[in-house]
This record gives sequence, structure tokens and C-alpha cells, in this order.
Amino acid sequence: MFKNLLLAILIAVVLTYTVGTMATQWLDLRIQVDQQWIEPFMTILIITAVVAVLIVVGFVVALSVVGAIIFAVCAGMFALFVAGVSAFWPILVFGLIVYYLVKDKSSVSQQRHS
Repeated sequence: MFKNLLLAILIAVVLTYTVGTMATQWLDLRIQVDQQWIEPFMTILIITAVVAVLIVVGFVVALSVVGAIIFAVCAGMFALFVAGVSAFWPILVFGLIVYYLVKDKSSVSQQRHS
């Protein structure tokens, strides 16, 4: 697990550096605050922070949508189960009574004696 964590950190650092370098050098993307240009390293950090926030927001939205769908499906299935039991409870009770009366009592008494 520790190896995977180090690998993930290394990949994140390399991707951050390459994307930031590409944004500042290839696309000539610069950030200006209060009539002053921010140095390239800070531009890379700001771009990385913006991208990280967008990734987290996307992850939360995706989990929220998937979670809501799963919750709705589970609630619907539970509602159908409750509706089925409430509609057929007399048949279920009658079936249990018949099963109790008809079951083989000799096998039950043999299990008690052994």
C-alpha cells in the first residue's frame, strides 16, 4: 500500500509539472493580479489548485448522482417488497400454518432423541 501511495504521489507531481509547464510555455498562459504578472511557478501552482478543486467537485457530483440512483433503486425495491407482503399476508400466514401442520414430525422427534 505504501508503494502505491508513493507511486500515486510521484505521478501527481509529474503530471502537475508537465501540465503546468505546458500551460505556461506552450499556451503562454500567465496570470495577472493587480497589474503584476505572477511568476511561472506560482501560475503552475494556481492551475494545479484549480484543477484539483474541479476534480474533487466532479468526484463528489459523480458519487452523489450514483448514490442517489442506488438509494432510489433500493427504496423502490423495499417498497415493492412491503407492498407484496402487505397484499399477500393472509396467503403467507395460511401457508405457514399448513406447513406447520403437515411437516414430518417423526424426523423432528428422531433428531431430539439422538
